[in-house]
Amino acid sequence: MPTLLRGAETAFENRMIDRDPIPTWQDGNVALLGDAAHAMYPAGSNDATQATVDGRVLAAKILEHGVNAEALAAYDQELCGPVSELVLRNRRAGPFGLLNIVDERCGGMFDSIDGVIPQAEHAAFMAGYKAAAGFAVETLNAVPTIIEKGLRVSASG
Repeated sequence: MPTLLRGAETAFENRMIDRDPIPTWQDGNVALLGDAAHAMYPAGSNDATQATVDGRVLAAKILEHGVNAEALAAYDQELCGPVSELVLRNRRAGPFGLLNIVDERCGGMFDSIDGVIPQAEHAAFMAGYKAAAGFAVETLNAVPTIIEKGLRVSASG
């Protein structure tokens, strides 16, 4: 048992799940968003961040196309494929991938994580993941505004 757990008075287990990607998030006038569209392990803030991205893109598509199936199709077209790839990448190369490396090296038994995976290697691994997931600070800061401030759409289109 890892040192951290041995020293804890109480440990809680919360099961985490992800789901295999589906080919589309849209069915006519209905579209899935957030975990309903792409349940993934909440590693590296994927789940919350991705739901925010979904909302941002969906809002932009509604402003562009109106409140209709065309907007939902455009949202689905832009995000379903790339986010599905992210779900699969998260399984093998996301933050859980880092845990797999640690487990392979020491079977989960260590006194200091730095003795198992040096800080520079850890940082490089996470930087690569953040870049692939679109979470790198420079990538996020470079994203242009897709919804003009004050822009509104009416329910009728």
